[in-house]
Amino acid sequence: MRTLDVLLIVCILLASLHHRGSSAELPWLCDFREIGSWQGLESDPSMTYEGSPTGKWNQSRFPTARTETLPHDWSAFNCIEFDLHSAKATHSSFMFVLTSQNPSTEGDDYYYFRITIDWEGWRHFVIPFNELGRSRLPVGFGKIGGMMFSAEGWGLSPNPEAVLHIANMRLTTREGPWITDDELFAALNLDHPGLEKVKALVETKDLETAKHEFAQYLRQRKRPVWRIDPYARPKHDKRPEGVDTREADLNLVRNVTSVGVRHQFDGEIDWNLNPIDYREWPWQLNRHHGWVALSRAYWDTGEEKYAQEFVRQLMHWIRTCPSPLHTSGNQTYTWRTIESGIRAGQTWMEVYHRFLTSPSFTDEALITMVKSFVEHARQLMRYPTGGNWLAMEANGLMHVGVIFPEFKESAEWRNTASERLYRELDRQVYPDGAQIELSTGYHQVSLSNFRMAWETAHMNDVPMPADYINKMQKMYDYNLYASMPDGYLPGLNDGNRTGIAGSLREALEYFPDRKDYKWIATGGSEGTKPTVGSIALPFAGQLIMRSGWEKDDLYLLMDAGPFGYGHQHEDKLSFVIFAYGKYLLVDPGNYAYNDSKWRRYIISTPSHNTIMVDGKGQARRGKPRESYVVSKPLPNKWITTDDFDYACGTYDEGYGSSNETKVTHTRHIFFVKPEYWIVTDFAVPADGQSHRYESLFHLDVEGAECVQKTKAVRTTNQNSANLTIFPLFESDLTVQIVAGQEDPVVQGWVPAGGFDVRPVPTPIFSKQGAGVCHFLYVFYPTKPTEECPIVEVGPLSVRGNDGASIVGAEIKFNNGRIDYFVQTDGQAGEIRFLDFETDATVVYLSMQDGAVSKAYLGGGTRILRAGKAFPAQIRAIQDLSKTETTHQF
Repeated sequence: MRTLDVLLIVCILLASLHHRGSSAELPWLCDFREIGSWQGLESDPSMTYEGSPTGKWNQSRFPTARTETLPHDWSAFNCIEFDLHSAKATHSSFMFVLTSQNPSTEGDDYYYFRITIDWEGWRHFVIPFNELGRSRLPVGFGKIGGMMFSAEGWGLSPNPEAVLHIANMRLTTREGPWITDDELFAALNLDHPGLEKVKALVETKDLETAKHEFAQYLRQRKRPVWRIDPYARPKHDKRPEGVDTREADLNLVRNVTSVGVRHQFDGEIDWNLNPIDYREWPWQLNRHHGWVALSRAYWDTGEEKYAQEFVRQLMHWIRTCPSPLHTSGNQTYTWRTIESGIRAGQTWMEVYHRFLTSPSFTDEALITMVKSFVEHARQLMRYPTGGNWLAMEANGLMHVGVIFPEFKESAEWRNTASERLYRELDRQVYPDGAQIELSTGYHQVSLSNFRMAWETAHMNDVPMPADYINKMQKMYDYNLYASMPDGYLPGLNDGNRTGIAGSLREALEYFPDRKDYKWIATGGSEGTKPTVGSIALPFAGQLIMRSGWEKDDLYLLMDAGPFGYGHQHEDKLSFVIFAYGKYLLVDPGNYAYNDSKWRRYIISTPSHNTIMVDGKGQARRGKPRESYVVSKPLPNKWITTDDFDYACGTYDEGYGSSNETKVTHTRHIFFVKPEYWIVTDFAVPADGQSHRYESLFHLDVEGAECVQKTKAVRTTNQNSANLTIFPLFESDLTVQIVAGQEDPVVQGWVPAGGFDVRPVPTPIFSKQGAGVCHFLYVFYPTKPTEECPIVEVGPLSVRGNDGASIVGAEIKFNNGRIDYFVQTDGQAGEIRFLDFETDATVVYLSMQDGAVSKAYLGGGTRILRAGKAFPAQIRAIQDLSKTETTHQF
């Protein structure tokens, strides 16, 4: 191992000295007769490689081999190559290290590559620089300080049987694709119908003509088919009027956009450039949506300039961005598996079909693209990940396998993709239909990739599991059940508000009898209104209350679920409200994936509608992501009836970056249908000491004002619905409205698209106290121009078991109506208020002129008035964890 490191360094050194700036392979061998600059490497004239001497690294003698005598600027190259001889496959490993010290950091800065000795004899290695790992912040390949091979450290230990010889080391600049013409034709099933001419030419070694015939075959074959028929491209005598090619025209001059930010390249595109110090910029650039714009402009106009620019960019990208050889590519800007899946299954597939019949899409360009498709498939076969990424990867793999059945590997690609997708429909999707990341946005990503893979397979008669589509139905059901009355999903976790009409239109192709899908998809003009009302999605922990499905109906969703597999926010027990056509109490949704204060704010507790303790938020991050996927629902509580709903969830995982503040927060929400909600919070500190509690509510409204007499907050929209938040009036409760604050902490903002944010009024209700702390609030929405009829929310005296948490409220209306509400922690036993006595956990009474008009109980068996049984609607509280249904991950 040490010898190998030394030899590598020497070879690189010699190549760098003699051939700086060359773009071709540099076949300069290292002379290992003199290796005195190395510590731990031995000369060994007895072992040669093609007549040239080699260097020997014997790990039993030298655990490490190192040198600093080498050229330091390797910036003209992108690979190091060598041949390595192993006397025995020891299956032990060693590290190849290149130091590149950065004076601005503490500790060693270096690149590294791990090699496992799993072979005997000679093996050729090509190690692209971009596949080397990084420790801390190495300066770059223009400043290499030294080289080391080490079998100790990094959890390694020398293997006394490991003896290696190295030869033929050199620095090179390699271009893609890696697949040669010989390898391409070796990978093809030349007995595939239609390839007879290609096979004959390959057998005579006329590979250039064979490539032409293969390109012609691809252009002329009628199957497989895709959603775009290349032979249906419109023919244009002149440019049609009204065609919008602005994006494509900018791409012609390499003025490209990524994540909404434009950059003008001078000359060729640098696919690894990060002009705004935001990794999503080069990542999304390499999804090649700019090529899609070029292809659509070509389709709409027939102008070859768009095809010519596509071919130029395609060939440049494949040449300068070779596929990874030894790693997943997920450490690069150009070959992460998510980008590979998106290219293979979406963007590249579209541009391939749109440009296929263009005379500018030359034989060489077409064959080169097909080679790269094969490299995409091979990478996706080797490096599957998880979550929404895996759905995209498998979709890409399926597309290459279906669209290019001529390859010997294509059946394996299809079968593997099918198996992965089918497995993920169970593994990645909870029984209630929610995708395990619990993001309303990434739910759509996985769903769309499941669908695209099936459609491409189906239209080409590729068999898929019989119940594949039926398994997708629960994902469409999730979209339906969780949608707000305006047909949008709230932006939960890293998800923005998402319209579901398009999704359910697609679903109707598979489930034409779903009249509720049609009702949503057509905006209510066709089909049948959904019959499902309020619903608990137990695995997602999303508890959804609604008065109906019309745009003026009321809707609330509380997120009481697990943390999620990815794209999570620290937001447990947060909730949103939509009423009378307006999204009023909002979740922030998604923000750019950078390290800004805005990103930190958006994913943390302060931007959500829940509580903070001593200025600290929830902290569930840092565990293995698999641990966030539940096998059974959390023990949330639920009741739904035609007249009222009740939901309860708990957060008990601590506050602060180290979860050091142990407070259990339990939130109860009671929906008085179809009118308003009562929200009750109990905060129970483990230490019994005094803490400060802040309850936050983010309002997407024109303005809000505080009524000091009642401490209520009411919004001031002029032409849309409003919301009044009436807290239980208590002397120790304070309220302030924050909007657009940056200091001392960020508060009162929501994302506004791209990297922008906008201020929103954010009421903060605060208390300080020891022991159990409670909040109670009424959320009363009103139609435009209507006034809130509540005039006061005051305390109601309630007696129960000592030590139980109980809060009661008297809600007074301007017409003399009084609603009485009691919420307990379920441990109160018999409770008494006014002249009533009950064993219920939650009680709601509505009285007018002393007469009870409504009486609802949750969790009890009876209610007495003046000692006599009193009629009431009584419902048991459902524990959502009490189910036989489980989820296997």
